Amino acid sequence: MKNETLTLLGTVSADAAEQACASLKALPGVQDVSFSADPARLHVSLDGATPSRAELTAVLAKAGVLVEAEQRVHASGSCCGGCGS
Repeated sequence: MKNETLTLLGTVSADAAEQACASLKALPGVQDVSFSADPARLHVSLDGATPSRAELTAVLAKAGVLVEAEQRVHASGSCCGGCGS
């Protein structure tokens, strides 16, 4: 099982969050979706590697919910220790 956390952009109403969760749950491979409000995030449990983060983001965009770009930790391969990770 794989988990994705999608940070949402802007304010998300309860109705929009419910619609977003329903849209993702309809995808094959999505086991569970939960919403947390502060900050607005969707937590998605996936069965294996499908669907991809890009597919999840595209489904949400069609539902009118935008997702923050994925932050790659230590993309350069080195760490200065400043981020605490």
